[in-house]
Amino acid sequence: MFHCEQFKAKQSYTTEKELKFALDCKTMLALRMLNVQIRRRIDTSQIKQELDHLTGPNSWVLGYLSSHEGEDVCQRDLEKDLCICRSAVSKTVVALEKQGLIERGRVAGDDRLKRLILTERGQQYTERIREDNREMEQQLISGFSDEELEMLHGFLERMRRNLT
Repeated sequence: MFHCEQFKAKQSYTTEKELKFALDCKTMLALRMLNVQIRRRIDTSQIKQELDHLTGPNSWVLGYLSSHEGEDVCQRDLEKDLCICRSAVSKTVVALEKQGLIERGRVAGDDRLKRLILTERGQQYTERIREDNREMEQQLISGFSDEELEMLHGFLERMRRNLT
């Protein structure tokens, strides 16, 4: 269970009003703290140290391309499915291409579009990232029953829908 005293001790507030607001938003606070812990775990992982040039969005793009291997994936697919703005996708694709992790190919029937393809190097990086993610997933869900995990996923999905 989330402990407000832990949060109170770790944060500094200029007014009692700010502290009260933080304590009144326990769910948001708990999710934020979990997010921070996950990001710290990722930032200190061995794979992150080796692949320091990869940012979160770069990993998402590599994972997406890996999951859609053999399909004609274009930049607009990344924008839509990963909810990333056009300029961010463009910068990410250029960076990944410069690093030799992806390449652009032709889309049959439409010379205007360029499909994005993982290179061999990109595939190797993606597998290493996936393995690290699987390990973290196991660490996160340790001690949960299947029923509890199903409930948790349902709660998180409902929260996501509440925001859309």
